[in-house]
Amino acid sequence: MGIGLNRTLVVCFLAAVGALVLSAQTEKGSIPPNFGFYKLNPEYKGEPASYGWATERVKEKLGRGLVALRVSDSAVYLGWRLLESDPPTVAFNVYRSTGGGPPVRLNAKPIQRTTDYLDAQAPAGQEHSWWICPVVDGRELQASPRVTLAAGSPVRPYLAIRLRDDLPGSVDRIGIGDLDGDGEYDFIVKRPRGMVDPGPWRRSPDTFKIEAYRRDGAFLWRKDLGWAIELGIWYSPMIVWDLDGDGKAEVALKTGEGDPRDPDGHVLSGPEYLSVWNGLTGAEIARTNWIPRGKPSDWGDYTGNRMNRNMIGVAYLDGKTPSIVTVRGIYGLMKMETWFLHAGKLEKVWSWSNFTSGWKYQGQGQHSIHVADIDGDGRDEILNGSIAVDHDGRIMWSTGLGHGDRFYVSDIDPERPGLEVFYIYEDPHPQNGVSLWDARTGDLIWGLREETQDNQIALGFCADIDPSLPGMECWADKYYFSAKGKRLDPPVPPQGELVWWDADPLREFLYRGVISKWKGPELPPRIEGTVLAIADILGDWREEIITYYQGELRIYSTTIPARDRRVCLMQDPLYRSDVALRSMGYPHVPMTSYFLGVPAASRKVRSK
Repeated sequence: MGIGLNRTLVVCFLAAVGALVLSAQTEKGSIPPNFGFYKLNPEYKGEPASYGWATERVKEKLGRGLVALRVSDSAVYLGWRLLESDPPTVAFNVYRSTGGGPPVRLNAKPIQRTTDYLDAQAPAGQEHSWWICPVVDGRELQASPRVTLAAGSPVRPYLAIRLRDDLPGSVDRIGIGDLDGDGEYDFIVKRPRGMVDPGPWRRSPDTFKIEAYRRDGAFLWRKDLGWAIELGIWYSPMIVWDLDGDGKAEVALKTGEGDPRDPDGHVLSGPEYLSVWNGLTGAEIARTNWIPRGKPSDWGDYTGNRMNRNMIGVAYLDGKTPSIVTVRGIYGLMKMETWFLHAGKLEKVWSWSNFTSGWKYQGQGQHSIHVADIDGDGRDEILNGSIAVDHDGRIMWSTGLGHGDRFYVSDIDPERPGLEVFYIYEDPHPQNGVSLWDARTGDLIWGLREETQDNQIALGFCADIDPSLPGMECWADKYYFSAKGKRLDPPVPPQGELVWWDADPLREFLYRGVISKWKGPELPPRIEGTVLAIADILGDWREEIITYYQGELRIYSTTIPARDRRVCLMQDPLYRSDVALRSMGYPHVPMTSYFLGVPAASRKVRSK
């Protein structure tokens, strides 16, 4: 929960002056260019307004993500993607071939209401293949690739990827991206499991290995990060993204070289790099220096614990070109740098620091960042904890309330324009330790009107779980609120994971392997293993649960028949960024940039 060996003077100061910032009115537009936050790279050759090379937004080129899961000895559930490029009238035909025989169309009329189908006549004793064809204006378009289940395939609600068995049986994080350009997601796996939090610090007994696997389970490559990267979630940030627009994802991560450990096993010296690897081969494409360490005391301690807290993200600073965002520091000094990959080289755009800023901008980091277009200009901003940084590297606002473990960005209250940010604060505060803020302006919308203690709140969530309440519900620790800030009666929802799993737009809970509705029934199946990611990576719009269990990645996918259809969630920029950011830091459930829940009109019907 971000507890270091010592609390910094900055944190103590923030606690002391917390009462002065309860109104949380920010200094919108008041930061001049020479305030000390921002520096445009003098060697950058483009126009400052462009920040990149792309002429249109670089997007993943997704396929249909067709999945086939056997639900009984005679039935198979099929699901596939609706894409943002599909016309509103698109429908689908479903075909099956048995034992290599001629194709048979399974649906009497093209399917338009959902993007799933239950094939009730596919006995397990035979091999079957399925594919789908989009239908537009009565004409079939290009068929999807086929998905095959072998004869004797088991009844199970997941796909499995067997990992190589020559390493210890654990996984630290995974990254998700299309490594080979076939339109389907593959996996970057970091092994073995490292420390969840650097305090109490432990000497690394091993080194991280990075592996790549295709969706079909094929092993691609492995690279050892070596002793320069300690086994901890803050020391080894990694993200998977198509950075050069070739349709294949790269791996961007922090690396070092040699064995710079001191006698105690700490890594406080030696070179540090931002490296970009080819996702298909593992070969290094480009490398540049990471944000310099400086002195440990600059970051809030004398052990390197806080100095080594790093993050990495991807932002479309010009609205078109993906740029890497590197981050160092949480509790005091905070720095960011942005780079884009072009012609095999990393070009620096701008750097940002709170070094010369006032107290309101010190120690505002959280254990993740979020990237979103919060002001509606078509270009991404970076929420570095409690600070919002504009696409051009200049400060937008700060809440001034300091450090927390988790925060979320989405259209939490759909009756308000724009996005909101739900913050929970680990630092003590007389008020507003749990609070909702306007993402564009940084103004406080509502907050908890009672004192919270140091380290009291670690987990927080927001989602539409109650069909009788407008917008999303927000909860943390013992506190439970509506989107409007109304304090709700207990019980408080569980603090585990969230997933869109059944047929309605309410989000479900995943807690200790059980999926359930809020104040409702459990849903099948039981989930086994350590949860590594929750994301809409195949099938229809509902999410998959990716776990590590007994030497394999398991990709659980719902087999509950859908009631409607939606565009693949991974094509929403905020959701896609949130999924990518889960490969480091504390886990956050991904959020959409639009409200995904029960519409207001439907709530009125339900409340009668």
